[in-house]
Amino acid sequence: MTVPDDASPAPAPEAALLDAAACERFFRRNGLPLLVEGHSLDRDVFGRSAPFLLVVLLAELSGAVRTAWPAWANVLALLGGAAIVGAAYAGVNVLRGRRWSTLPQSVGLPELAVFVLAPALLPLVFGGQWDEALLTVAGNLVLLGIVRVVVGYGVLSSLWWGLARVADELGASLLRLVRLLPLLLVFSLVLFYNAEVWQVFDRTHGVADLALGAFFLLLIVLFVALRVPGEAREALADAAVDVPGSERAARLTRRQTGNLAAMIATSQLLQVLVVSLGMGVFFMALGTLTVTPEVMALWDVEGGTWQRTFALAGGPGVDGAELVVTQTLLRVSVAIATFTGLYYAISVQVDAVYREEFVDGIGTQLRDVLRTRARYLDLLDAGERSPAAPASPAAPTPAR
Repeated sequence: MTVPDDASPAPAPEAALLDAAACERFFRRNGLPLLVEGHSLDRDVFGRSAPFLLVVLLAELSGAVRTAWPAWANVLALLGGAAIVGAAYAGVNVLRGRRWSTLPQSVGLPELAVFVLAPALLPLVFGGQWDEALLTVAGNLVLLGIVRVVVGYGVLSSLWWGLARVADELGASLLRLVRLLPLLLVFSLVLFYNAEVWQVFDRTHGVADLALGAFFLLLIVLFVALRVPGEAREALADAAVDVPGSERAARLTRRQTGNLAAMIATSQLLQVLVVSLGMGVFFMALGTLTVTPEVMALWDVEGGTWQRTFALAGGPGVDGAELVVTQTLLRVSVAIATFTGLYYAISVQVDAVYREEFVDGIGTQLRDVLRTRARYLDLLDAGERSPAAPASPAAPTPAR
């Protein structure tokens, strides 16, 4: 998905100098787009994602292509598919009382219906493929759901902010990890050098690996999500105490509080991901050096369907060696990394020192957000409207 031009993290500006449009850009950069008053799905979510959706729609014109047809027939089918999609969109414009060639300023239900249904007509018209048509509809609906969450809750902006925060506080993050590292290593090493673990993952199929990974990912998200709403309220209340006159700005709607919780959860999950990736790389290297073909033979492990062999040159008086990277090693390393990520996610939820440090870090950001939101609400009261949020009778007024 395309990242909006205001989706990268930036230093907090002086709130008193911002206009309404700059305040809204600041909210989006911090992964809090729902703080924009009058935020709507049509304009602020699907409208901002329109370029990405257009690229997907053009790619789905390939549904008219059939490998059994000659090249000239496929070219005609592509042109016919483009005509069908274009006619569907022009028809929506006419039904909505617009010129047939009008580009949408917002993407509402009729435009989304064209995005979902028009590409599904192509495999029906050019081959009668009902299963492919239904798969296209299902895939487009899932994609719209992902866009709704990622863009609507500013997940990409939260990731950018989280990555910047990891870089800025790398030393503090490493200290937190070091406190948990002894237990993490003991827990992980016992599993890694267990023959039964290698035998299990040597004989599992790809679908089982994916299902196991999805299960542990769901557990990690669940453990993080259980604590995030309370953390969001706590961090918001603490930040409001430090920002005079922010009582009104700190009163968020349920959707806005959910946006704040999603931003915090994204930051925490990013830390879990960094730890898991680091442990996965560590065990890949450790397994390559220590789990030799002789050890795998002793454990009755075949190594999976593929393997790569690398020669390790020896020095004077030292014999060289062959290092083997196998599919089973990759599976075991990913599994251990996933288990470690789950253990880390649970540990940081109950570690009081970590919780205090994390809430303090979020509080710094939220103080800037509250100052900016107080300025933003004052500007709206004064009648200033940004180009992104034009005044209209249907636009909600700021909560008092």
